[in-house]
Amino acid sequence: MELIILGSGGATPTPKPFCQCTICKKARRLGEPYKRNGSSLFIKDINAVIDCGEDIADSLNRRDIKKIDNLFLTHWHPDHTFGLRPILQANLDWGTNKSSRPINIYIPKKTFEVLKEKFSAIDYFINVQKAGTLHLVGDGEKFKIGDINISVVGYKGKESDTYAYLIEDKGKKALYAPCDTISFERYKDFKGLDLLINECGLFSNEESEIYFGDLMNRLREIKPKKTVITHIEEIEVSAYGERFKTAKKQYSDVKFDFAYDGMKIKL
Repeated sequence: MELIILGSGGATPTPKPFCQCTICKKARRLGEPYKRNGSSLFIKDINAVIDCGEDIADSLNRRDIKKIDNLFLTHWHPDHTFGLRPILQANLDWGTNKSSRPINIYIPKKTFEVLKEKFSAIDYFINVQKAGTLHLVGDGEKFKIGDINISVVGYKGKESDTYAYLIEDKGKKALYAPCDTISFERYKDFKGLDLLINECGLFSNEESEIYFGDLMNRLREIKPKKTVITHIEEIEVSAYGERFKTAKKQYSDVKFDFAYDGMKIKL
């Protein structure tokens, strides 16, 4: 199983438009790994993408990905869904206004209900242009695509607003939980993972997002063999850039790496 971090940024990518801070200037000048698009993951074995922010077209082009067969969404937020148009219309025949290769779209039922309100064009893409085949999924559902097994994981069970996906192949287990993990009540169910890809959270201890120190405590508890930290916010990099250099020393008992766009992980 090969996974590629398409985007490792947060709700605000790096560089942030108009921003003239040191971090954003450096990202514009040098590009990767300082440039970070919105959080997204590519599962190479099944041509699948999990989440598609507004800059997903750039993320796919930078990795020279030639086709997508499957698309999974974790929740409705714009930085995870508003790239639906460039993905779904990539195979569109503009003469017939129909897609030549519909993409399988897997969306948790509750997420889809909210998404239809926030991004109503999805109905047009699916039902008029036939650009996607919709699969409504729920917590605990499992299905197989090729040799890969996928399980839907609601942070709070069946009534969750946000979801993770458990990806399994040849006895290896990887959990992708890229956002809002402060509400992930069931994280203790996933001890001993081969890989956890988890949001960074904040170095500043605010109630709205998971605190980085609390994330470290979770990792101590569930002990994944490897952890990659993604969804890294530009504002956090700007204000706490030195923390990236010192965090691994401060939490030297925890095995983790910070993600970067284009990072390849093989299990």
